[in-house]
Amino acid sequence: MIAMLALSTAIATCHGADPAITNVTTTQTSNGGLTTYTLRVTVTNLGSSGQPSNVLQSVEIRLDGAKKGEKGLPPLAAGAKYAFPYDVQRATDAAAGTTTVDLHLVMHQPPGVGPQDCSAANDSQRVTL
Repeated sequence: MIAMLALSTAIATCHGADPAITNVTTTQTSNGGLTTYTLRVTVTNLGSSGQPSNVLQSVEIRLDGAKKGEKGLPPLAAGAKYAFPYDVQRATDAAAGTTTVDLHLVMHQPPGVGPQDCSAANDSQRVTL
């Protein structure tokens, strides 16, 4: 029991980098029969240290389960944020709540670079349009 408590305490504390998808906002514009949803995705390093300059990471973007893109991210200092837009187009008459956009942080660690993400629990977000 004591060993389990010590292990769970160690996992709960992040003593390194912890990039996370912390916010996704959506705006929309319509033009004729098309509605464009602009997602503004924010990734924040919630950890206690920055990432090395050679870390490679990205956000994978899936639309209704199919991979539609991937956006590369720069290494983030502790507390630093990086935001980017991503556009999704749908027919103006498409029913609300019928399209899902899944965003997932992916670590592409180069040789010699250890784990740069203390917690995978905060690496994904889903947006329903």
